[in-house]
Amino acid sequence: MMNRFRKWLYKPKRSDPQLLARFYYADEELNQVAAELDSLDGRKDPQRCTLLVSQFRSCQDNVLNIINQIMDECIPQDRAPRDFCAKFPEEIRHDNLAGQLWFGAECLAAGSIIMNRELESMAMRPLAKELTRSLEDVRSALRDQALRDLNTYTEKMREALRHFDVLFAEFELSYVSAMVPVKSPREYYVQQEVIVLFCETVERALDFGYLTQDMIDDYEPALMFSIPRLAIVCPLPAHPRTRAGATAHVACRMVAGSSSGALTHPPVSKQGVISALLRPLPELPP
Repeated sequence: MMNRFRKWLYKPKRSDPQLLARFYYADEELNQVAAELDSLDGRKDPQRCTLLVSQFRSCQDNVLNIINQIMDECIPQDRAPRDFCAKFPEEIRHDNLAGQLWFGAECLAAGSIIMNRELESMAMRPLAKELTRSLEDVRSALRDQALRDLNTYTEKMREALRHFDVLFAEFELSYVSAMVPVKSPREYYVQQEVIVLFCETVERALDFGYLTQDMIDDYEPALMFSIPRLAIVCPLPAHPRTRAGATAHVACRMVAGSSSGALTHPPVSKQGVISALLRPLPELPP
């Protein structure tokens, strides 16, 4: 009775732009959709069931988005690190990933198996249960605070948010890694090295005039071939009498269209290698 009276007396306005007020109504909408979904017999009205599931997941996205904004505001220095997201495939990194993770956690906590991955699902189930409990604690704390003071974040609420953020980050990595191929630390490190190599190659090529800024600004198609070639071969002529230097000469002649590059040929100049690399590849004979 007291909670009902407090809700009637201190309920925020729907038009209030503050985060706690926005959360209150987003969470209320989610609860309404969940209640309707629970009471619906999906076999009798499958279309309505499908519509409600889609609406339910959209509401989950909205609630998590507001919670994320609240965490950015009240615990900005205590957010769980998410550097691992850089390893995810591009098609995975989208705005409604958080809602999908929440939906997946609830399915796992209820005993479901995700995408026929039984072992992975069993391994993630304890974490999924802990995550869903933590999220309920956060939602309860935020709803309670929205009926007290929209401008205050209590320490109890901050602690609940910190715990949830850590669990959600851990579940995100585990869930996505189980569903799609994710680069290993070694693969990711090599990818970063290649990116740095290509960046340094472009910088040196601009300094020496091998490429122009206009080519880069205009996304010149030739760059797709020139930059990797330069990155691979440019360092090799630095040691002309080694196998690497000889390989540079052979690579140069191959790119230039010659078929008679021998390892005993005198070393070529760096400018010669660059010029050959920047020329189009010769057409192969039929």
